[in-house]
Amino acid sequence: MKMSKISTVVSSALLALAVSGSVFAAENAEGVKEHLGLTLERVKAAQAAAAAGNRDECLSNIKAAKQHYKEVTGDAAGKPLQDAIKNLKVGQEECLAGDTAKGATTLTGVVNELNGIVATSKK
Repeated sequence: MKMSKISTVVSSALLALAVSGSVFAAENAEGVKEHLGLTLERVKAAQAAAAAGNRDECLSNIKAAKQHYKEVTGDAAGKPLQDAIKNLKVGQEECLAGDTAKGATTLTGVVNELNGIVATSKK
């Protein structure tokens, strides 16, 4: 009986280690660059949708961009990335309110900010 308890504890510990390995995937430089790139792609898609007047697609892409941003850990881009995400939220609010033209303008600025961050991170 005692042996089965030990076996269960060991199995649980191994499972926890396996799961935690995938949770922290973006902590390495390649993972951070990947998620920065995916964030940029989604913001570009959101900007294009807003420019086309497609509120729902814009909001969907912003949501996906924010999910990728959450995977960027550490000081990958620091304050510039935080500022870009603040502006992304402004664009999200503008699109949510139905002002996709204004949202498209704001998101164009976010795309430019993220392009600079991604270019710097590749060095």
